Amino acid sequence: MGTWPEIIQQKKMKIQLWSIGKENDPYIKEGIAIYQKRLQHYVDFELRLIPTVKQAASLSIPELKKQEAKIILDLLQPQDYLLALDEHGKMMTTLQLADFLQQRTNAATRQLVLLIGGAFGLDASILQRAQGKLSLSQLTFPHQLVRLIVTEQLYRAYSVLHNEKYHHQ
Repeated sequence: MGTWPEIIQQKKMKIQLWSIGKENDPYIKEGIAIYQKRLQHYVDFELRLIPTVKQAASLSIPELKKQEAKIILDLLQPQDYLLALDEHGKMMTTLQLADFLQQRTNAATRQLVLLIGGAFGLDASILQRAQGKLSLSQLTFPHQLVRLIVTEQLYRAYSVLHNEKYHHQ
């Protein structure tokens, strides 16, 4: 069986941030690494970059989105909780994000996947598969910067849940 800390560790939720696109620029990579290291105290976190579809420039936008969707749907496990980042998604405060993460933990979610789509957004099949949709802002951000913002916000939310001083209310 195992000791209580081992059992608790086995039940800890894993969060993966998936993003279609190229490698991060060095300054983004450095920022993500800082928050990823901090997050490891609370949750198993991983950034997973999904390469752009081959010959994407020769595809129509709907076909590109369909091909990206196929890759994503093949990677997802049936039990994964998918939270799609989408401009039409729900906006949350940091406290609401913290509450959401606590709810997912309480519901024994084994893996939470936050998904940043490609340059043209997500295919309808992905949005239908998603259990939730999140919008960071009405502004448009570069995908690399979104990766950093989401990683920082996850750390901020966990600092709220653990009553730490990082987030000022």
